[in-house]
Amino acid sequence: MKGRKIILGVTGSIAAYKSTFLLRRFVEAGAEVKVLFTPSAHEFVTPLTFSTLSGNPVETHLTDEKGNWNNHVKLGLWADLFLVAPLSATTAAKMAQGMADNLLTAVYL
Repeated sequence: MKGRKIILGVTGSIAAYKSTFLLRRFVEAGAEVKVLFTPSAHEFVTPLTFSTLSGNPVETHLTDEKGNWNNHVKLGLWADLFLVAPLSATTAAKMAQGMADNLLTAVYL
């Protein structure tokens, strides 16, 4: 995993806290990890833990606080691996239907 670039997507599920274990293992193995939350993931976990473990800010929205666009295409091309864990049924359905109403699903497409 050393030198690999990973996007870890976290969706709204009670299992979201378990993603911190995956994140820690990836970082320990030498990977660079960027974390993407769906808006509902914030109901189960906080970005602070994920940003601290990854060393990168957690991204959720298509634009940042200043209104600047988060380039979802650039993010997708950056990654060697895109893992969504946990994957809620809602996000799986959005992915299957090609709906990109948040940053995570936009990067996936």
